[in-house]
This record gives sequence, C-alpha cells and structure tokens, in this order.
Amino acid sequence: MHYDGSFEVSVPKERVYDFVMDPAKITSIFPDVQDFKIIDENNFSLKAKVGVSFIRGMMDVKMSIVERRPPTFAKMKAKGNGMSSSVELENTFTMEDAPGGSGTLVKWGADAKIGGLMASVGSRLIDAAAQKYVVEIIGSLKEKLASS
Repeated sequence: MHYDGSFEVSVPKERVYDFVMDPAKITSIFPDVQDFKIIDENNFSLKAKVGVSFIRGMMDVKMSIVERRPPTFAKMKAKGNGMSSSVELENTFTMEDAPGGSGTLVKWGADAKIGGLMASVGSRLIDAAAQKYVVEIIGSLKEKLASS
C-alpha cells in the first residue's frame, strides 16, 4: 500500500527536519503509543495499541532512520510485530521552502506491507484503517509543528 501527500507549515524547514529526526517528538504524533525507547541516534522502538476490524492489541515496533539529508530529506523504516501480524513501513519526508517563501512545504510518502492475521481481514478494511491512521498522524504532525 502506498500513501503520500503534502502540507505547508509556517516554520522553517530546519525546525521541521529537527522535529522528524527527534525520536521523542516523532513518536508523539502516533496514536496510542504506550512506551518508547531510544536505542541510539538512528534506532528507537515503541509499543502502541493498534486495531483493524476485530483484531486489536499491542504491537512492538522497531524504527530506524536510514537516510538523512539535513534539512531537506529524511527516510525511516519500521517493523512491527504483534497480534499474530507483522507490519513493514518505509516513510520519507521532503522539506522545501513553501511557495512565497514563508514556511515549509512538507512532502511525505509511506509504503506499508501488512502480513499475518491483520492481512486476513481484507484489503478494503486494511486500507480504510490505514487511511484513518495516516490522517490522524499527519494531522498531529501539522498541529505539533505549528505549535513548536
């Protein structure tokens, strides 16, 4: 599954980049995070409540920053396991000066692979749940950047 989009915020791209590269800040945009740990400057993990249809529970997620080009590009990978399911996610953030020179245009992309029990509920239900999470995560990111 692939998702992408863009939005503008009225903060400089350096602040956007610093936010998405800070494990404590970036994990704050995910819904229902119960715990997170920083392993090193490129790796961190979290536990989150997730659910698709009737399948609900905790997922352990390991995240890695795999590419940095300050202050314009960041790429991360995540692998999650739990509830007899697995999720692999690769996401990117590209930061550009906003048209008109005030603020930052943030372009984002996410590719996800879901396996196991969650994959058995069918692509329509998974896609609907994934889109709900994406809207919530991007909304939270915009809100936190605007107030930073």
